Amino acid sequence: MDKKKQMQFNLNNFLLATSIALDFVSKDRYKISLGHAKRVAYIALNIGIKMDFTPEELSDLCSYSLVSSLALNQSTNDKEFCEISQECVKDFPFLTQKENVLKYQKEKIDGSGIFALKGDEIPLFSQIIFLAKTLDIMYDFGKENIKSRFDAIEFTKDKLDMYFSRDLIEKFFECVRETSFWQDMLNEQDTLMFIYSSLHDFTNPLDFEEILKITTIFYKIENPQSRLIELSEIMCEFYVLDHKDKLIFLITSSLCTIGKLTLGKELLEKESDLDIYEIEKIKTYPYYTRKILQNIIGFTDIASSASKVQERLDGSGYICALLGKDLTFKDRLLQSLNSYNALRQNRTYRELFSHEEAIEILKFEASENRFDLAIIEDIDKVLKES
Repeated sequence: MDKKKQMQFNLNNFLLATSIALDFVSKDRYKISLGHAKRVAYIALNIGIKMDFTPEELSDLCSYSLVSSLALNQSTNDKEFCEISQECVKDFPFLTQKENVLKYQKEKIDGSGIFALKGDEIPLFSQIIFLAKTLDIMYDFGKENIKSRFDAIEFTKDKLDMYFSRDLIEKFFECVRETSFWQDMLNEQDTLMFIYSSLHDFTNPLDFEEILKITTIFYKIENPQSRLIELSEIMCEFYVLDHKDKLIFLITSSLCTIGKLTLGKELLEKESDLDIYEIEKIKTYPYYTRKILQNIIGFTDIASSASKVQERLDGSGYICALLGKDLTFKDRLLQSLNSYNALRQNRTYRELFSHEEAIEILKFEASENRFDLAIIEDIDKVLKES
């Protein structure tokens, strides 16, 4: 492995960590308990094992399951959701060649789905994910409700040959005969333990550029308007960062606000002033950013820097009230760029600021010892025409 160009990367490790954020999106949309993505992966893996899938197939089935709700915040209807979901994962380093798994994840075996595929025309992975997602959304297996388990089984019987194939339901019934199948979904650690114990370790070197393609998907989910990666790249070129430092900084930029996915759209898009409780909730997002990223292999420094994006030199920031002496140049640069980027975007409660207005605000903040004035002046000079 060329450490200047690559790092060790495990797709399922990355997706299990980032599923924390996606679970909040699913909770917000479906009104179910946290852990939805992991439960979908858990159900899918149980079925895949009964079907004697290869280790590579099980790994990819897990990956597809974990990101099957990736486009919830970006779509307005089921067809759009499926198409965007498929587009999102086109650059993911899957191990097997499975086509259109997420595009057809809502197809029904009788042909009554979105794209009217029937029977074996529907990829098997898609069929499995459709079953797992449908049942967890309807019956929320994260809650201990014995009746829901019986209801889920009756639902699958009722929808046999309509939604689900006989072969698939037979394998599902083999799974549910074991009491542990249900109980392991009640505790996230038990769910995780099963998932990790069912997967081979496919950690491999991956180019920083390829990792950035993956992390950029989550950046676009959180804020489609954001130009933070673009602005970060311009400033990296200005400061002549070497290849590795530049790419790691861009990866950090792409993930520094992933914790905002835990806040919910209602709070983030609120038009009126936030009350003191809502402000305090907003301040939790860097904590979740750190919690998510610190579980990813090789992301220790990225997690540390990304979670400092709301710190300020005078100690008035959050989540740790760090002082200037605790913040590296790259920490300060990311803080400045993130704030500049936010000021240059429209919000539900205000219109965007011009470059000059944004710089004036940041220079005032720098005069109060919250930002690094030299960096703000560089941003003014370099990004004026961007």
